Amino acid sequence: MLKFHHKLLLLLWTVTVVSFLLLGIIVTHVVTQVVFDSQERELAHESEHYVDLLKHGKKGQLKNIIENKELTVSIHKQGQEVFTDKGKVATNPNITEEANPTHFIYDQHQGQHRFTALNHSGNYRVIISGVDDKVHDLRIQIWKYLALIGLVVMILLYLIVRYIHRSYIRPINDVTYATSLLVEGHYHIRIPESNVKETKALFVTTNKLARQLQRLNHAQKLQAHRLTTTIENIPSSILMINNRGEVVVVNQAYYHNFKPTASLKGERYSTCLNPKLQQYVAESFKTEKPLYEQIKLQLTDVHDKYFDMACVPVHSSNQKYLYGIIVVLHDITQLKKLENLRREFVANVSHELKTPITSIKGFSETLLDGATQDKDSLEMFLNIIHKESERIESLVSDLLDLSHIEQHTTLTTERLNLSELTLEAVLNLKHLASEKAIQINDDIDEDVIVNGHRDKLMQVIVNLISNAISYSASESQIQVRLSRIRHQCLLEVEDHGMGIAPDDQSRIFERFYRVDKARSRDSGGTGLGLSITKHIIEAHEGQIEVDSELGVGSTFKVTLDLSE
Repeated sequence: MLKFHHKLLLLLWTVTVVSFLLLGIIVTHVVTQVVFDSQERELAHESEHYVDLLKHGKKGQLKNIIENKELTVSIHKQGQEVFTDKGKVATNPNITEEANPTHFIYDQHQGQHRFTALNHSGNYRVIISGVDDKVHDLRIQIWKYLALIGLVVMILLYLIVRYIHRSYIRPINDVTYATSLLVEGHYHIRIPESNVKETKALFVTTNKLARQLQRLNHAQKLQAHRLTTTIENIPSSILMINNRGEVVVVNQAYYHNFKPTASLKGERYSTCLNPKLQQYVAESFKTEKPLYEQIKLQLTDVHDKYFDMACVPVHSSNQKYLYGIIVVLHDITQLKKLENLRREFVANVSHELKTPITSIKGFSETLLDGATQDKDSLEMFLNIIHKESERIESLVSDLLDLSHIEQHTTLTTERLNLSELTLEAVLNLKHLASEKAIQINDDIDEDVIVNGHRDKLMQVIVNLISNAISYSASESQIQVRLSRIRHQCLLEVEDHGMGIAPDDQSRIFERFYRVDKARSRDSGGTGLGLSITKHIIEAHEGQIEVDSELGVGSTFKVTLDLSE
């Protein structure tokens, strides 16, 4: 495809060639006509001279003149030829008697340029023919000059077009190419500035535009990166749905919570979202008003999750055009669980306090009604009231301990010999075990040193052994083991009691959770012992777990880091 400057050059050359052709034709015609007129006048004058010579009888002189000029002359008088001298050139047969008084014909005969003139002088008719290349040579000369001038003009036109191309067309093409690259997003492109005054401003403006677009693009990318980073790191699930119902933005939290099998971008919300969620989105599209709800969604066959949901329509600045819907889902499942635990905790505390308070109230009312006269009844009632008050005191003490531990208060630790601490707890609880004829066997490595809080770790060991005694059958055995495992130590308390069902094992460390509620209450337990134990171990950055088989027994395992 020809470029613009090539087309312009061809057009100018064509106009020049056509113009010079027309000029050559016109000039040649005019000059030829002038020459012909001059020759015609000259031949007319010679014809009169020839007639005068003939009238005076000077035929010899006439013949010499004609031969010197290499002419063919024929003179007629009243239709009769009175003189003729046939030279090298034949007379043009188109010259006739009926011709005009003066007639001049210029033609080409046998490769020669011939002229034939007819003149009348009185009664005489003179026909002169000869060869003359003057007109032909003049025509050739004219065309040569015109061709030379035309060539010079075409060269000048080429130089002018080249200058225009380099100074104007090429800069415009460069700017056009640069702007096309800018459209494609290549904002780093720059154009070398031109020295031509008329195009320099265009180059400067284009480069300013490129720099401005580059800055704007950088700012836009930075803003988009910040927005994307923010959306991706928000723990809430976020969806953006355009006005055609297609998902255009979805963050990682949504994929984490809902675990779709494929990417949602570009999909219609009616085909890829939870059915219940689809209803809220459809309603928000219909009403174009925000929706705020707490919803429960079944994500799998066994798990439900609770969400704080917000469906917010996004309108144009004049509120006349709906761009789409933003859906935000904040997972409040843990909050719901904590709320349920709080309600359960309040109910359990109320229940645990209600029983001893009811007993104290009942027996105190009995005493007020006159039972003080019976010393045996009085002593029994007072013992019961004292026992129930101790239960209340123990419950309050455990609650305070649990609250203190849950506040993540930093424990004051020291290097402890866990071996000695475990032996001390075993010795202190042997009298309790002896009441049920239970034997406590220990297998304790020497000098197991850990960093910890002495009283809290003693509380852990006592709680575990006490529970083992409470839930073991009479005349059974309990094993207490302490061993080193690489950089850690393992404390195990194994009993051969009733065991724990698999469904209960996952909840055994919850507050107020009892496997056997009657036995726990009879033993004076508050249901907080294992929960306190777990929190103490976690405060020491350790782990506690249970292995149990129903009807066989249970083994509680505590893992702590050894002191360096």
